Amino acid sequence: MQKPFDLSGPNFIGIYVRDLEKSAEFYEKVLGFRRDPEDFGGRAVGFLAYPTAFAVIKPPPDIDLDNVIRPIRVPLIWFKANDSQAVYDSLVKAGVKILKEPSRRRGLEFTFLDPDGYAISIYDRDSADT
Repeated sequence: MQKPFDLSGPNFIGIYVRDLEKSAEFYEKVLGFRRDPEDFGGRAVGFLAYPTAFAVIKPPPDIDLDNVIRPIRVPLIWFKANDSQAVYDSLVKAGVKILKEPSRRRGLEFTFLDPDGYAISIYDRDSADT
């Protein structure tokens, strides 16, 4: 069915975190994302991610992240890397908990836990290996 509009996909992904600065430092220093210089009034830290903007956000008062079952698998969060093995090695060296060891499916892929318990997957290829 023809639609009177065109959606191109997600333009922004934000995840609620318990400690804004701790999570921002993890994504910046451990994963290598570049912080967005925009000031979000202490409510969020954005990252210059392409093609979809990404941010860590303080939750509203009615959301208690300490009572969320971990690992947090919803939403599914996948980041594409040019070298999954290098990312994996760096995360292991930094003491990050690996949830799923590397396997070959979309190139080399694996899953780890961020400081708030989100299950984050890394992959380095767009199509399944054959």
